Amino acid sequence: MDPHVVFDCQKILPNRFALALAAAARSRALNRGVEPRLDRQGVSASELALLEIASGAFVEDELAPYLLPSPAGAPLAAAPSTTPEFRGDGRSSAAAAPVSCPQEAVH
Repeated sequence: MDPHVVFDCQKILPNRFALALAAAARSRALNRGVEPRLDRQGVSASELALLEIASGAFVEDELAPYLLPSPAGAPLAAAPSTTPEFRGDGRSSAAAAPVSCPQEAVH
């Protein structure tokens, strides 16, 4: 695969992780029989997916799940609390259950 294709893709999706997710989703769709948006013969589905992203064959709404969620300057969501809150029955409301919790069994 041409490394310039990935460089061109990063102009559309700057985050490499998001680019990998978008290309994988498109590649799976192409393997399932979805009509390609570019007429390229002799390339694999994964390469065709990257070529489609690099060429701008998608509208922004189609790539929205892979773009950053908020523009610069937008307020960020508050981080979840890492300190456990204890209830009156001695159990914690933390995300991870205590080791001695009798309600959960390890299989």
